[in-house]
Amino acid sequence: MAIASMHAHPLTPAPGPSKEKKGLTRAAEIILADLRALIADLGKNGGLQNGSVYDTAQVVRLAPPEQGTDMAVEWLLEQQHADGGWDNPRVLRARDTPTLAAILALHVRGKKDKRTRRAIERGLKFLHKQRPFWTWTEQPDDLLVGVELTLPRLLKDAKALELKVPVGQYAALIKLGERRCEKLSRMKIIPGTPPVHSWEGWGTEPDPALLDKSGGVGLSPAATAAWLHAAEGRPELAESCASARRYLKNAEAGTDVGLPGVVPPSWPINLMEQQWGLYALLCAGLLNHPRLADVVSPHLDVLGASMRSEGIGFTEFFMPDGDCTAVTLALLKSANRPVNLAVLDPYKSEHHCRTYPFESNASLTTTAHAVMALNIIGEDSSRWVQALFRSQAEDGRWLLDKWQTSWLYVTAHVMHAIQDAAAMRTSIKTLLRLQKEDGGWGAGDHSTSVETAFAVPVLIELQDKGVEEGEAIRHALERANRYLQRAYRPFVPNREPMWIAKALYCPFRMDRAFELSAMLALALKEG
Repeated sequence: MAIASMHAHPLTPAPGPSKEKKGLTRAAEIILADLRALIADLGKNGGLQNGSVYDTAQVVRLAPPEQGTDMAVEWLLEQQHADGGWDNPRVLRARDTPTLAAILALHVRGKKDKRTRRAIERGLKFLHKQRPFWTWTEQPDDLLVGVELTLPRLLKDAKALELKVPVGQYAALIKLGERRCEKLSRMKIIPGTPPVHSWEGWGTEPDPALLDKSGGVGLSPAATAAWLHAAEGRPELAESCASARRYLKNAEAGTDVGLPGVVPPSWPINLMEQQWGLYALLCAGLLNHPRLADVVSPHLDVLGASMRSEGIGFTEFFMPDGDCTAVTLALLKSANRPVNLAVLDPYKSEHHCRTYPFESNASLTTTAHAVMALNIIGEDSSRWVQALFRSQAEDGRWLLDKWQTSWLYVTAHVMHAIQDAAAMRTSIKTLLRLQKEDGGWGAGDHSTSVETAFAVPVLIELQDKGVEEGEAIRHALERANRYLQRAYRPFVPNREPMWIAKALYCPFRMDRAFELSAMLALALKEG
């Protein structure tokens, strides 16, 4: 399939008959081919993500690759934004951790030249301007994973290097981290669990028992690099250190950057990529489409085989969680695969579905995915639906979640789960009102293909139910279709990090699955 050229858009209708011999339009056939290729790749090389500034900076500083750090340092310099900070400018509170990590890496491993000094100075000035985002009295729902551990540790390291960091503005976060460390001191720490994922924020003793079957620590390049740094000069740990270094080398394949030391934020995420890639199909009504069956079925086989009695996680090397379990349960049941309905029970609480035990704040989307699974199974979900409505903003949206920064993802997935169109009238009107002039949607000042793709399937679902806003939805979908077609390029993934881990990240194949699923659903409606 040729990439789009300046002469013709790939979805421009071809001369002659508008339908292919199997009944699909040319546009639908192109999208279908792209989607099939994408689905076939789900989980490959442990999943595909962007290079993480935070994790790369930690690897560069604490466990530099054998090939040296020059290329990774240059990559870090290139990722700095005009305002002096690093990472997605749209998500302001998520930028302090990667920015300070990059500053430390440049200070320790960068060239002592004017360019590097200037980058560090600009980064420090950026941090000082971040005070308004940290003077909170109640813990926000959209904090980076483990930031109460990782950012205070970075601040401590920066102070030791006599860098002028604004420690005082993070007082609330530091107190939160102290409480978390106190809890951790009473816990039995085992590999492949959330505490180990953030080991670099609290750990000191490089216990070889913390390494999991991936070879690394907590499925985290940053945690693994910190463990290696702590293990320096310990000959009795040589075998474990070799395993950890192999993990970091293997993790480089989880990005498309291709530079030594440039790594993704978590690796591998193979099961999660399969789960959310297929969930995009489910939301768009395409999971059981006959033209996708041969590429979907192998992933369902893997997910079914990977489901344990306690659920399933984002990879076989990490503990199961409520979100992955709910999504997988919904997929398997929708595909008429055998399921153990009790697998969700350990995650059920009064007002929400837990992602992990002992989590400090609940996830709206984990609960939404659990509601959707219960609906598909045929069990009562009304208790959690009522809880979801209590979290709704006045304008009908659901805004904040611990795993995603875009209100469009959060709102769309809650709406898919609730299903009661009459109870979501305000949500429908707000979603239609916030469509941008170009026909797309975006939580920031511009539309993105993936956020538009979050909105489209839920509107198709509502239109098919015959809601009274049907004509407005039809017009909105026509505009969205034109936007997505203009933005479409075959086999080129979306690039904007919106998902929340220890840093923001973009799981390319997952995002692309939502985009292509929405486009194919629209093309099938046209056809």
